[in-house]
Amino acid sequence: MDSGVRKTVFFLVLAVAVVVALTFNKFNGKPALDTEALREQGVVWYETPRTFVFNPLSEAGGETFTKDDLQDNWTLMYFGFTYCPDICPATLANMAQMMKELRAINSQVAEKVNVVLISVDPARDTPDKLASYVDFFDESFTGVTGDDANLKALSQQLNVAYAIVGDTETDDYLVEHSAQVVLVNPRGDYQGFLRPPFKPKELADAMVKIDQAF
Repeated sequence: MDSGVRKTVFFLVLAVAVVVALTFNKFNGKPALDTEALREQGVVWYETPRTFVFNPLSEAGGETFTKDDLQDNWTLMYFGFTYCPDICPATLANMAQMMKELRAINSQVAEKVNVVLISVDPARDTPDKLASYVDFFDESFTGVTGDDANLKALSQQLNVAYAIVGDTETDDYLVEHSAQVVLVNPRGDYQGFLRPPFKPKELADAMVKIDQAF
């Protein structure tokens, strides 16, 4: 086969591959994600999601929050604590506003988004106290916690850092912690994170795009 024929065959194969790819995309019906645009909206998206070990956590009423609760929906995990004076309530208020915006533009996607506060202060934050706290922001929010070893293992896998500051013998100590909100996909994998400053309207729009492309 001479070089001219080889080139012709190559370009024919290439053309067929392009047509097949375009046809698949058309019938697949899922738009490609623009990760740079998502970043501008405050979402850092991992092209390859990361698996992680999730041991059960405690929630109000003696219920247990497990890996199964991460399936079939988008979970936004925020590591904080109820005694937090500013960052935690501000973040949860932004998540509540995002959910309000999301319900307005796409209620179906909103039903698939769960916001979960994971307390890194289990000594003071009981599951029942957490439930009352998160309900103040949005009744759909969930509050959970666990023992120190479980919380440390989970936070490290999700690139969240925290440390107690002050004397834990008193009630006025603080917990310094990362500010991002972890994004877990409907398969229960670590897909990325929402970074501050949080822009509720843009985040709501981003969640719709993410869900449609997933």
